[in-house]
Amino acid sequence: MFLACALTVAMPALALGAGKLEPAAPAAANSCRKLPPGKRIVKLNLKPETSLPDLVAWISAITCKGFLLPAGSAIESSKVTIVAPELLSPEEAYRLFLDALDSVGLTVYPVGRFMRIIEIAKAKTSPISVYVSSDAAD
Repeated sequence: MFLACALTVAMPALALGAGKLEPAAPAAANSCRKLPPGKRIVKLNLKPETSLPDLVAWISAITCKGFLLPAGSAIESSKVTIVAPELLSPEEAYRLFLDALDSVGLTVYPVGRFMRIIEIAKAKTSPISVYVSSDAAD
């Protein structure tokens, strides 16, 4: 699905002397970009009431994570509005994405190389792996 949201990512072009932030090329909006951790270089510019598939495409391009989104469900018709005027690090953007999912009753869990999006109410009956540290105190 083509990312309908406007996405601006300030890449290390500043270090190359570009001098100002440029919007990402439309073709690059769906591609994965490894961004340096901890640096605030992600500009969030999503339309009000962004659809969940568009939000997922945006975060996938930033984090290079794959997501499974069930088709034909209430999940697919969910919409969110996010306002974040400051630059974000990729980690902050992902945390904001998780909070946006939570606000509409959704969560994610890992399935192999991908993250599956499900309703929070269904998490209790989903096959979510539980990891226990081997050095946990008894």
